[in-house]
Amino acid sequence: MKLSASASAIGLSVAYLAAMAACSSAPPDSGNPTPQAGAPGAGAAAVAGGGSTSAGAAGTPATNAGAGGAAMGMAGAGGSVAGGTAGGAAGAAGAATAGQCPTGVEGHCDPGATYPTYPGYTLALVEDFPAPIDLDTDPVFTWSDGSPEQSQTRFRKEQIQFANGHMIIKAESPKPADTFNTNGIDGYTSYAEPKKPGTTGMVGKTGVWSGEFRSKYNNYRYGRYEVKFKAPVANPGMQTVPGGAAGGFLSTMFVFRSPKWTTWNEIDIELEGKIPTTVAGNMILVPTGSETYPGGSASNFESAQGLPAGYNNTQEHVYAFTWTATEVHWYVDGAETRVDKGKVPGMMMYKSDVPNVSAKIMMNLWFFNGDAFGIGANNKFPMQSEYDYFRFYKLNGETYPCSPTPACLSAADYPKTAQNNPTEQNYGK
Repeated sequence: MKLSASASAIGLSVAYLAAMAACSSAPPDSGNPTPQAGAPGAGAAAVAGGGSTSAGAAGTPATNAGAGGAAMGMAGAGGSVAGGTAGGAAGAAGAATAGQCPTGVEGHCDPGATYPTYPGYTLALVEDFPAPIDLDTDPVFTWSDGSPEQSQTRFRKEQIQFANGHMIIKAESPKPADTFNTNGIDGYTSYAEPKKPGTTGMVGKTGVWSGEFRSKYNNYRYGRYEVKFKAPVANPGMQTVPGGAAGGFLSTMFVFRSPKWTTWNEIDIELEGKIPTTVAGNMILVPTGSETYPGGSASNFESAQGLPAGYNNTQEHVYAFTWTATEVHWYVDGAETRVDKGKVPGMMMYKSDVPNVSAKIMMNLWFFNGDAFGIGANNKFPMQSEYDYFRFYKLNGETYPCSPTPACLSAADYPKTAQNNPTEQNYGK
């Protein structure tokens, strides 16, 4: 369940993030303080605008929709999308809708939701998934057409689904009994995986359809990143197998700068098939970039520290990391599991400096060629990861995210080589 309360007011009116204050030096990390009650984001009442008082008819795709509107966040008949209103009062057949987010917060909030606060951080982005998101028109989030390095996975929009206040990333294989088949999905041209120095790249044949939900722009940096989600059950009825590997996959939330070959800048939370009772992650900064995973410059970890009794990554938990200019802290259900302050001579677990440039927020589910992250042959498709919510709290004094996007972004933050998928028009500077 999300941290929210129901409200009698209905409808949706999303408030977009105002321009950020000028940059100041980043204060030290404040750890994981006890959350304090935040201001409620009460749902704004829908304005009829001449619409019906029963279920609203499907209209123009919009972020704002009355509670009587159709599913998929469509505006009710007679509503004025441009004016930020949507026709239709709550009808018996009305779809679930989002409430108004707190002032200055982007995203889609649950009606009447309240959010914890953290000293030194300001809530800037919320995604409660109260209704389906149009991944081609949403101002913040979109989809990737990529294929991760050394994987048998092809990302596409259809694998990102929304139901019951959750985002679902569904993995399917044309030949479920043959996990390592790489001939089931043809190769293609990808925008999310461009080959240096181009804007696109060719991806070979793969074996698994999956999805990657990501922010459109390299517009996020220092702050607190928090997500509530769970990994797939890779093989129902066989959760415990020799070696402790229930399947082979990575289920994630992370920040990553695009394209990777300009600056490899990454911080991860990883739920792996081979270690269901442990949390993994990494931190990477390679200023000169790389076209392949720079393992020699990555700080990797697998940690059971601070995990709740009986922890299993197929159960829903709250994961977070705080990122400042000098250190990164990781948390599970509020308990710290890892601290990284950069390179430590002679210690292989600390091989990277702290990332320092803006990045995209990403969530995905992917599968490798081979058994690097579990026994791939145990995977039974379809399978899915589920996300209850995502929140980003900006570190006070930070300049990212800027607004309005994309005009506020520099050419380095918003290059043509950072396009996410083929539906985006006139992307990049």
